Amino acid sequence: MTKELRALLQKLEAAKQEVRSLLAEDKTTEAKQKMEEVRELQAKVDLQRELEETEARGMGGTELREDGTVEEKDMQQLTSEYRQIFLRGIRRRPITSEQRSIIAEYERRAVMNEGETNPAIPDGDVGMVVPQDIQTRINELMREWNDLSQYVTVENVSTLSGSRVLETDALMQPFQVVDEYGQIQETDNPKFTTVTYKLKKRAGYLPLTNELLADNDANLLGYVQNWIARKAAHTRNTQIISLLNSALTPQTLPDLKAINKVLNVTLDPAISNTSIILTNQDGWDWLDNQVDGMGRPILQDDFTQPGRKMYKGRPIVVVSNRHLPSDTDNALAPFIIGNLKQFMVLFNRRFFELASTREGGDAWRRDTTELRTIMRDDYVKWDGAAAVYGQLDISATP
Repeated sequence: MTKELRALLQKLEAAKQEVRSLLAEDKTTEAKQKMEEVRELQAKVDLQRELEETEARGMGGTELREDGTVEEKDMQQLTSEYRQIFLRGIRRRPITSEQRSIIAEYERRAVMNEGETNPAIPDGDVGMVVPQDIQTRINELMREWNDLSQYVTVENVSTLSGSRVLETDALMQPFQVVDEYGQIQETDNPKFTTVTYKLKKRAGYLPLTNELLADNDANLLGYVQNWIARKAAHTRNTQIISLLNSALTPQTLPDLKAINKVLNVTLDPAISNTSIILTNQDGWDWLDNQVDGMGRPILQDDFTQPGRKMYKGRPIVVVSNRHLPSDTDNALAPFIIGNLKQFMVLFNRRFFELASTREGGDAWRRDTTELRTIMRDDYVKWDGAAAVYGQLDISATP
């Protein structure tokens, strides 16, 4: 990005901010006049960007430095620059106008200008999306924290609300026999259902000590990534379990035969063959102690994931009793069987958003910096017949 484009982007964001301020003051006429300036600046930005891209293609994907020399400018380099600015923001260090233009360019290319961040931010404020490489690491850590969203359908969206049309699992009519030169008749059409979503904002804050902020980048990032991953995984697990509890009617499973009937009869074969078993520690302990007539454990090893067990080819996912409690009064453990990817859709706005302060909240009194994290998502049932909420009777001894 050249100096000219960065200057134009800075002017454009400043003009947009003026329009927002005028609208907040109900000065509609002045806002309309200012919008003309915004449109002109936007047109200049588009032309300048097109010019630079044309010149870059002519130089093999490079662009000119301010001193006239050629510099490679790909997304990897832009991400690296943005990452450094991101760390400066967490530490509440000043952010220059040139660095703000890098923020604007990164968010334009990485998150398609989703509109939830404001590049015209005060010095040191990190009201920005988490860089993609850090986002990837957070997702990896969330899986280590047994993030249940890996077992449901996750759809990344760019709008706060909307709808999707999904095909339902309906009965089909076979193709009809047609004689030679016979007329082909109209067949039945696929059945669809509309699933709507409305993202909810979920947030929390983390106090950071000055000692941690003064530490090296790797330690600071590691601490922040681990905190976000734990909170995000717990948040998702809570919402997924809540939807399972509210959308499904529990049925008692007194023994292994009842479990087998769910797999063989209750669930459609296509659903059953792709199902998982989701239970807590009590349900897992009961199942792990079951043996066949020869005294051999009924569970098989999952060779694709060492340490994980399977029952009749279905992977077993274990959640802590703390998060998925048993009915201790009746000795019943939750035992959910089904294809959760068909059962629900997690609509997710892909990137976390962070902001920091050392003046607001308790940060000023404690001489710390508070880091706020925001995530946006919604959890929607899709096919209620794709899962069964069983309550496993764990009172009987193996």
